[in-house]
Amino acid sequence: MLNHNGKIYQDKNKLLFSAQNRAFCYADALFETIRIIRNIKNNRINYSIPLWKYHFERLSKGMENFGYDRLESDFLKNEILKTIFSITPLNTNIKERKNDFKARLTVFRSEGGLYTPIKSSSEFVITLQKIDTLKHFDSDNFDIKKIQKRYVFFDELPLFPSRFSVFKKVDALPYVLAGKYRKEQKADEVFLLNNENRIAEAGAANVFILKNNFSNENKNENKLHFITPPASEGGVMGTMRSFLLDNYQNSNQNNPEIYIEEKSITKTEVNQAEIIFTTNAVQSIQIIKIKTQRQIEIMIKWINEVNLIFSN
Repeated sequence: MLNHNGKIYQDKNKLLFSAQNRAFCYADALFETIRIIRNIKNNRINYSIPLWKYHFERLSKGMENFGYDRLESDFLKNEILKTIFSITPLNTNIKERKNDFKARLTVFRSEGGLYTPIKSSSEFVITLQKIDTLKHFDSDNFDIKKIQKRYVFFDELPLFPSRFSVFKKVDALPYVLAGKYRKEQKADEVFLLNNENRIAEAGAANVFILKNNFSNENKNENKLHFITPPASEGGVMGTMRSFLLDNYQNSNQNNPEIYIEEKSITKTEVNQAEIIFTTNAVQSIQIIKIKTQRQIEIMIKWINEVNLIFSN
């Protein structure tokens, strides 16, 4: 199932473009990967996009920077929901619709020109995939040894910061090669480095680490102070990352146990960190490394709190 400029196609392999498509020829395109959640009220199902505000803010700024004609927020949001309801009509049995959806919204410039475009009009494609709802976690069922994931660093194609680096662009070769390297190394996660040999982001997510010695400085393991690379490090500024910074950047703003700030991160700091986690809009928070049972208890409580935005 896909939606091309408002027209629904049942065949996901439908031929939509000519070989002159600018996304294909010149990577002249932006995209968003979005979790859509199922809501049940009064025995009726609807769908909503919890992080839409952040998705559209990033996408609209990207369209402006790329010189695309603007597509409006309500229009795009309604097109995504229209595509879902074309798969799961309103009269479908509730028990048959237990899943969430992952949508990929790709916006690209209309055909014309070579490297230099002759148009600024925007087109879009929406594709959908069914995904499981996010689970509620119980810290008692977490084994510290089983949580730990193996990670590697990728520096063969460093990321360079610019006013364009914060957007999700179709020219994703660094991420493709980083993912290939991770697979070859049989690792669970890969961290991409920038031109200064610092951490930019993870393979398909933003990265956060526990700030060194924060617990010791405050003599309080009940408070966790995390840092994440700022936009100046060259990574994509993820929507889940933006949500966490809006809600947990100021100490004691929402959760006195969690505090997040933007700060550059080195490979050494990653290796020495007691806690590493990644975030994106589909998987929410994923723990990569953690040291103590008390840290697990705080993190699981916090993850469940954060994931309430994805609950129905």
